[in-house]
Amino acid sequence: MSKEEEYYQLGKACQQQQQWGDAINAYKKALELNPDSHAATALEHIYAILGFRHTGLLNP
Repeated sequence: MSKEEEYYQLGKACQQQQQWGDAINAYKKALELNPDSHAATALEHIYAILGFRHTGLLNP
Protein backbone atom coordinates (compact mmCIF):
# COMPACT_ATOMS: atom_id res chain seq x y z
CA MET A 1 0.00 0.00 0.00
CA SER A 2 1.34 3.42 -0.93
CA LYS A 3 1.78 6.25 1.59
CA GLU A 4 -0.97 8.17 -0.16
CA GLU A 5 -3.35 5.23 0.27
CA GLU A 6 -2.36 4.88 3.94
CA TYR A 7 -3.25 8.52 4.59
CA TYR A 8 -6.49 8.13 2.65
CA GLN A 9 -7.46 5.08 4.74
CA LEU A 10 -6.52 6.92 7.93
CA GLY A 11 -8.75 9.79 6.83
CA LYS A 12 -11.63 7.40 6.21
CA ALA A 13 -11.21 5.83 9.65
CA CYS A 14 -11.13 9.24 11.32
CA GLN A 15 -14.14 10.40 9.32
CA GLN A 16 -16.16 7.36 10.43
CA GLN A 17 -15.34 8.26 14.04
CA GLN A 18 -16.29 11.90 13.35
CA GLN A 19 -12.78 13.05 14.15
CA TRP A 20 -13.07 15.78 11.56
CA GLY A 21 -9.75 17.58 12.13
CA ASP A 22 -7.73 14.39 11.98
CA ALA A 23 -9.62 13.24 8.88
CA ILE A 24 -9.00 16.55 7.12
CA ASN A 25 -5.30 16.46 7.96
CA ALA A 26 -4.93 12.89 6.71
CA TYR A 27 -6.78 13.64 3.47
CA LYS A 28 -4.68 16.74 2.88
CA LYS A 29 -1.51 14.70 3.34
CA ALA A 30 -2.81 12.14 0.84
CA LEU A 31 -3.43 14.98 -1.62
CA GLU A 32 0.11 16.31 -1.15
CA LEU A 33 1.43 12.91 -2.14
CA ASN A 34 -1.03 12.44 -5.02
CA PRO A 35 -3.12 15.38 -6.26
CA ASP A 36 -5.41 12.91 -8.08
CA SER A 37 -6.25 11.03 -4.87
CA HIS A 38 -9.82 10.18 -3.91
CA ALA A 39 -9.07 12.28 -0.84
CA ALA A 40 -10.21 15.37 -2.77
CA THR A 41 -13.76 14.05 -2.95
CA ALA A 42 -13.63 12.94 0.67
CA LEU A 43 -12.56 16.43 1.74
CA GLU A 44 -15.45 17.96 -0.19
CA HIS A 45 -17.84 15.67 1.67
CA ILE A 46 -16.40 16.61 5.06
CA TYR A 47 -16.61 20.32 4.29
CA ALA A 48 -20.22 19.85 3.15
CA ILE A 49 -21.06 17.96 6.35
CA LEU A 50 -19.42 20.54 8.57
CA GLY A 51 -20.99 23.41 6.67
CA PHE A 52 -24.44 21.84 6.98
CA ARG A 53 -24.04 21.09 10.68
CA HIS A 54 -22.96 24.61 11.55
CA THR A 55 -25.32 26.66 9.39
CA GLY A 56 -27.37 27.61 12.46
CA LEU A 57 -24.30 29.09 14.07
CA LEU A 58 -23.38 31.01 10.96
CA ASN A 59 -26.88 32.28 10.19
CA PRO A 60 -28.77 32.90 13.43
